[in-house]
Amino acid sequence: MSGITNIIEIINAKTVEKEQEIISEAEKHKKIKLEEAKRRADDKASSITKKADLQAKSEILKYEASAKLKSKYRMLEAKDVLINDVLTAVEKQMESTVGKAEYKKILTRLIVDGCKAISAEKLELIFPKSHASYIDIAEIEKTVAKEIGKKTKLTISKETKRSKGGVIIRTLDNVKWVDNTFENRLERFENTVRDTISKILFESRE
Repeated sequence: MSGITNIIEIINAKTVEKEQEIISEAEKHKKIKLEEAKRRADDKASSITKKADLQAKSEILKYEASAKLKSKYRMLEAKDVLINDVLTAVEKQMESTVGKAEYKKILTRLIVDGCKAISAEKLELIFPKSHASYIDIAEIEKTVAKEIGKKTKLTISKETKRSKGGVIIRTLDNVKWVDNTFENRLERFENTVRDTISKILFESRE
């Protein structure tokens, strides 16, 4: 019986040894799988974190761009209001000269400029109602002759122009004319005036 017993013991020993090998292999496999699962989880968590970070940065950039754009529009609106205020002040300043000695000089300058532009021997002047009384035709004719180098005959039209100030200069046949009323000149030179005002108000601050 001792031989059988020895065989049984050897079998049991081999069985236990095999079980230990299987258990050891299982533990190794388990460890590998756990490490792989952890790595995948970490990779996924990192990917999620990076994605969330990118989304957050994208939202921040969008917000900043939107805020800058709104700020720019508000600044432009504020500038436009200031420029319009200055234009209004200029218009009122021009209107305030009517009836004063300064207005006579302004009308003279406007007439001379119109005469230069048209360059005709005979021209007609159209004023706002009662404004013709502020000028001296003979004196202006002398100034025109001196500046353009030839005599120009000026007459005052019976027509009047609805305007706050200024004058229209035209040929007798009404083919050529220059509208130098306050309103028309402001409209004509508005872009230039706006650029000038903008530079004065804002250029040194930008």
